[in-house]
Amino acid sequence: MISYALSTSSVSPYITETVAEAIRNSKFRNYEFCFKIAAWEEEALAHSNMARQLVKEGAMNVVSVHMPFHNGTEWDASYPNETIRRRVVNNHIRLLRESADFIGRHVTLHASGEPPMEEHPERMDKICKTLEELMPTLEEFNYTINIEYLPRTCVGNCVEEIRQIVNNFDAARVGVCMDVNHIMDRYRELPDIIRALAPRINTFHISDYDGVDETHWMPGQGVYNWGEILDCINKIDHDVVLIFETTAQLKRTDREIDPAFRLRQNEKACFFMENFRRLTAEIDNFIIPGNN
Repeated sequence: MISYALSTSSVSPYITETVAEAIRNSKFRNYEFCFKIAAWEEEALAHSNMARQLVKEGAMNVVSVHMPFHNGTEWDASYPNETIRRRVVNNHIRLLRESADFIGRHVTLHASGEPPMEEHPERMDKICKTLEELMPTLEEFNYTINIEYLPRTCVGNCVEEIRQIVNNFDAARVGVCMDVNHIMDRYRELPDIIRALAPRINTFHISDYDGVDETHWMPGQGVYNWGEILDCINKIDHDVVLIFETTAQLKRTDREIDPAFRLRQNEKACFFMENFRRLTAEIDNFIIPGNN
């Protein structure tokens, strides 16, 4: 079965009271909660506590969490230095344990930042070692870590690397988060990539882009043939969550965008996905008034 969810990063970087009120009034209930890099600093703790409160109210169901990334060494799960990597593992364990009261089953993990390609062989070993050390926590809380398909020089930037990581582990504990924006200029290959990884895909990060580099546009605004993609997704023989991660078109540098507007846009994106074929046919046959 397919279900939809929304990344909290698509609503706002932090869940404030204003954001929480918009979430309460939204059609979305399923979310991927995005932890902040400075996980134990005041603003990040307030962010987590607002999510915790929304879960208690029944306004939010955290079906997945996105672990922190983009912070040099503190969250890099494949860092080559063993002392640092062990500290990273402890950070992940602490965050998962402390948040167990409000988060669900799925955990999205980046295998690395953007290291040089020559580091990949060593880092592939390190990410597997990290997963082994996380396993007791995963089993205790019934978590499944989904290794995100990443772009550019990240570890996990191709089918071969993703398989090499996840196939070392029980599918109940380690799967794949297929981010469709991360395949760079290989967008025509996405259906084949989905088919290749289908047995391990548990979640998707859904957005559109220009076919060159990640942009996280709304579905329908970029190059993807969503009918073909949805056909592949519908053939996956287990439950999957389509998490909208649509950030780029909902950002401005000159002012804040109302979180309620962001939520409405993503609600419309769900409608588009569910009605893709009919809507696309109508758009294709539409004649612009005064232009025929």
